Amino acid sequence: MSYDMSYTCENIMAEKQNKDVKEHSEEEDESQQDDDQQFGSSGEEEVLRKRLRSQSPAGSDSAAISASPGRHATFEELLQAADLVSNMSLVHEISVDKDFKLTPTVLPENSLEKQVRDVMHRAFWDSLQDDLQEDPPNYTRAIGLLGEVKETLNMLILPQNSKQIEEINEKIDTQLIQQQAEHGVLDVLQYAGYIITLMGKICAPVRDKEIEKLKLLTDVIALFREILRVLDLMKLDMANFTINTFRPHIQQQSVNYERNKFSEFLKTQKDGLELTKKWLTHMKEELSAPSDQADTAGVSVANQISPIKIINGAYIKLFDWPTNSLFPETIIMDQGRFLELREELKRLTLIASILLVTYTNVGMAISGEKGFPSKLKREIKILLDGTNDDSAAMLNIGDYLCKEVNECLKESNYQMLDATKQETLKSQLQAVADRNHSVQKLLDSRAKSFMLKMLTARGKFNPSEHVPAGLKTVEKEILEMSTRFQKLVVHNRQVYGPFYSEIIAGMSS
Repeated sequence: MSYDMSYTCENIMAEKQNKDVKEHSEEEDESQQDDDQQFGSSGEEEVLRKRLRSQSPAGSDSAAISASPGRHATFEELLQAADLVSNMSLVHEISVDKDFKLTPTVLPENSLEKQVRDVMHRAFWDSLQDDLQEDPPNYTRAIGLLGEVKETLNMLILPQNSKQIEEINEKIDTQLIQQQAEHGVLDVLQYAGYIITLMGKICAPVRDKEIEKLKLLTDVIALFREILRVLDLMKLDMANFTINTFRPHIQQQSVNYERNKFSEFLKTQKDGLELTKKWLTHMKEELSAPSDQADTAGVSVANQISPIKIINGAYIKLFDWPTNSLFPETIIMDQGRFLELREELKRLTLIASILLVTYTNVGMAISGEKGFPSKLKREIKILLDGTNDDSAAMLNIGDYLCKEVNECLKESNYQMLDATKQETLKSQLQAVADRNHSVQKLLDSRAKSFMLKMLTARGKFNPSEHVPAGLKTVEKEILEMSTRFQKLVVHNRQVYGPFYSEIIAGMSS
């Protein structure tokens, strides 16, 4: 997953230069001050503070986050809450997503922000060009630009490479440049040549073509505009390299860090766990609903339900979460992922239902034909992906299956489907597209029971041995999806387990 949050490059790279990282990596249970040192200096948090209103982290729901603060929260408290969520979200993304990376911010075309940015950039470069065309040239902006480039280059050099840093400071000496400008001997293109050569030495291989293009430019304005653009890409490359380097360290620390940050977030709220309490309470009520009888000791059945059973059951209920309802506060960081899993489960149960209905009508003989079941599954998925209307897709799927099945039956010397049987198959396929169809509901229930078993399994447990009947046709996909679900749940339970236990304990008091 990419993260459209390029403004954090400086944050990540400041971490790269922190000489105390190894000390912090051994202090998992230290105070909140230690947590802040591990994942961001005060300077880094200041950057986030300045930018938090313009962009919310990937996978988050800003409306959901703002739904929990107390009605009388001050503006400063809201900023503090957003700060905590922003920092916590970045650490969370790095921890749970092995493909996480920062990407350049791409503003929507015709958006106000893009128009304002473009106007400001155009005004700067036009002013710089006017300055250089004066007689004598005014180099004030140009010198400032060289200083900015120098600062960025120093940022891209590893701290231990002190000689190269000294060389940069010597070659791009702003005081010397100022003196050259005053005496009319400043050669801006000469400095640009040194900068491009250095960029070619320290950039990632993926930027080599960009460096070669820079060497072809001769116009000062166009050249420095492109130099700054490529430097921004190099900062992004360095930030992503640093993320990959520190990912094991961040993963080790993330549980305590996220929990501590969330605790701070709760202090800014009137009731920061309102939705989480409702989520867990509904699950306990559902588990206790079948029986209101008391046992021999006089303790109600509801009070005997273990906290872990409530928590795991609540996670499974996320697959049925209403689309327009706010997620629990403790789940919001992964709301996007849980919604993707929900849609993936719907699609897999539908595909499995289609194949089950087909094999029931045709006979299981064709399911043993080498490569045939996989071909059907692959083509069904393509036909379903092409539309948002499952019922409409079934018309094409019905025609496709009848054609393919008859060809397979013919090649295997089995009796082919006549027109009546084909219409029966198509009719049943049209019916099974309904989410409330008994076959879909059955397979959906079995899939959820299987994932619940994965959450509660202890010791040696081989999921592939427990894939329910009816879902074997999509075994690979179900196992992959269930594993992703399990990893999300395990991390969430480690971070928020103490909050869940406290909430559940309060239900019994």
